Amino acid sequence: MKTLNPLKISTHQLRLNKVDKLFYNNEGVKKADEGKYKEAVEYFTKAIELVPEDSLSYFNRATVKINLGDILGAKLDFALSESFQLSINYLNKLVMN
Repeated sequence: MKTLNPLKISTHQLRLNKVDKLFYNNEGVKKADEGKYKEAVEYFTKAIELVPEDSLSYFNRATVKINLGDILGAKLDFALSESFQLSINYLNKLVMN
């Protein structure tokens, strides 16, 4: 019986999560463009669940929350988006130096 390598499973699952995240993010954008803001929030939330450090999904969800009148929720999502983006920029600088 073949033993599965947990590291390979994790890497494979990570790839799947990123592909799925793109799907949910894109669907969220479509729903937002159609004015279906509650559905858009659900898609962006699913994208965030799959890849929690994705700044774009937080940014998109924040934009839609403004349209729903959830200003506090939008502020939180904008802050999280900025935080993750700053972390990514910092790590990229470390790698490049």
